[in-house]
Amino acid sequence: MHLTLNRLTESNGASLGVLKGLSRTLYTLEEAWRENKPKVSCVPAGTYRCIPHGWETGTKVSKPRTWELVGVSGRSAVLIHVGNTTKDTEGCILAGMGLMVTQLLSSVSDSRIAIELMRREIGQNEFMLTIVDTPKI
Repeated sequence: MHLTLNRLTESNGASLGVLKGLSRTLYTLEEAWRENKPKVSCVPAGTYRCIPHGWETGTKVSKPRTWELVGVSGRSAVLIHVGNTTKDTEGCILAGMGLMVTQLLSSVSDSRIAIELMRREIGQNEFMLTIVDTPKI
């Protein structure tokens, strides 16, 4: 399976995008670009292998049944997980069913539903993720 995350814009310190390759389009939220600093920056554009994280029975991880991006330069434990705002990202990618942008806050909605959709369609399998930055005009 191969998914594509197209980043659309940055707003309120967040990078917002669309995730395609599943039965429906999902939306993503990451931190804005901050020179790839761990826990505070979005992931550099590129193609990454994503592996299951915390799917083993009795696992003791904080974000179970998610996926970890392998090979993010200078970073580790970069996950796709549940969350709604940049306060939840920890330098990871959040998935949601929709985007909400106000003057003060950018967020994804219904993140738990989006991650459950990914769990049903991807399950405990690896997949490839290509992240593309939309060119600024």
